[in-house]
Amino acid sequence: MKKIFFKNARNQKICGILYEPDTESDEIIIIIHGFSSTKDSGAKYIAEKLAKRKINSIRIDLDDRGKSEPRFGETTISSYVKTVNSTISYVKRLGYKDISLLGTSLGGLIAMATALKYRDIKKLILRAPVADYYELLLKRFNKNILTKFKKQGFYYYIRPDGEKLRVLYNFIEDSKKYSMYKKVKNIKCPVLILHGTKDQIVNYRTSQKLVKGFEDAQLILIKNADHGLSINGDLSQGLKIIADCVEK
Repeated sequence: MKKIFFKNARNQKICGILYEPDTESDEIIIIIHGFSSTKDSGAKYIAEKLAKRKINSIRIDLDDRGKSEPRFGETTISSYVKTVNSTISYVKRLGYKDISLLGTSLGGLIAMATALKYRDIKKLILRAPVADYYELLLKRFNKNILTKFKKQGFYYYIRPDGEKLRVLYNFIEDSKKYSMYKKVKNIKCPVLILHGTKDQIVNYRTSQKLVKGFEDAQLILIKNADHGLSINGDLSQGLKIIADCVEK
């Protein structure tokens, strides 16, 4: 395990943690965290589980919530996709040829959007994915509140721990391009979707709708699991399913 840095398309520094337990393999999985999170949240446990199975991975910070340079609130889904593309270019320079993506929550949407642009993805694993961010906002706020956000040019995102983050309205406008329900028909690689039935942030029924759009996808619902696929703090069931999928 080692900390690495590389540049994105805007010449900004991106930080990642690279695990290479199998130096003979040309396969690697890129782990993409959710909105306002970092590479050191759930992504860390996933990478550690994969490393125990001798599976190479890299977990990255999409924004300055971790050690990467792009300023939180100034980025968009489009810029996140470019950062993942930069990560793909980086691991290819390291010699990796078979590249899979794993995304959690909004990271799942970013993984799907990346797979639409980069057609050589080997596998796609989505943990409680956001299928349409704008749709999610409409369920959280009414249109009058979104109009208010547009006039003031920003809104505040409240993290589960109570931290308040300022996000430019441009993020919302950009997100309208990324409703995935119909777009995913153009993703040809195998897809695994995991979702908890007790998810209070992204309802599992969105994944039931999303899975129907893929050419080759499987949905596994984890009974009583929350948004992080935890059951009373236990992540083991979801982690095992992910490791088994990657190992196949």
